[in-house]
Amino acid sequence: MKSIGISDQGLIRHRNEDSFFIRESQSLFVVCDGMGGHKAGHIASNLAIEIIARETENLDRHELIKFIDEIIKKANRQIWEAGQNDPSCYEMGTTITAAIINENEMHIRHIGDSRLYIVRENRIRQVTRDHTLAEQMLEDGLLNAEELAHTSYNHILTRALGIEEEVQIDHYIESLLVGDIILLCTDGLTDMLADDEILEIVTEAGENLEQAAEKLVAEAIARGGYDNITLILICI
Repeated sequence: MKSIGISDQGLIRHRNEDSFFIRESQSLFVVCDGMGGHKAGHIASNLAIEIIARETENLDRHELIKFIDEIIKKANRQIWEAGQNDPSCYEMGTTITAAIINENEMHIRHIGDSRLYIVRENRIRQVTRDHTLAEQMLEDGLLNAEELAHTSYNHILTRALGIEEEVQIDHYIESLLVGDIILLCTDGLTDMLADDEILEIVTEAGENLEQAAEKLVAEAIARGGYDNITLILICI
């Protein structure tokens, strides 16, 4: 297994509110996107990563899988408390998508709209479900699939880390095959590139993860770079 992470401020934002974390010895990969419409989004994403990095440092993979929910909830509580105690940080929050790979299984924890994809046999599949108002409206029958791609409701989160005292975490378990490529990314990438465009770039690069990562970021910037762009690529 090999991996690469990359983050770019983009062309419009005044700072990078995204954060990511890779610890290959534990096969732990995390992407966070601080909420750009709220104060101190960068503080929230950085704090989430700091807490996860610290609290997982001495865990083996089985312990990591067992305790990751507790650690994410601890991060949620500390971000929420910081927002309550500091007016400049009030209502700050962040998405989080975390993957732990243990042999041929991947355990995923997800809050918000930073996505995880699996690329396999020239196909791409989005594993996580966005916690956005648009997705909720689609589920409720208030939007159709065609309208989903163009609505501003895509950028209204229904769930994020640090916004409320308690948080619900989505769980996924995926079986992995040799040759799979996993992508974790913030919406600065997926707002600019369609899934099939991401697939084309990743498959053309093959196992050259650095080339794929750089091209994905470059393409998002070429199309406007309206948001921070962060991604992790993992090749099994």
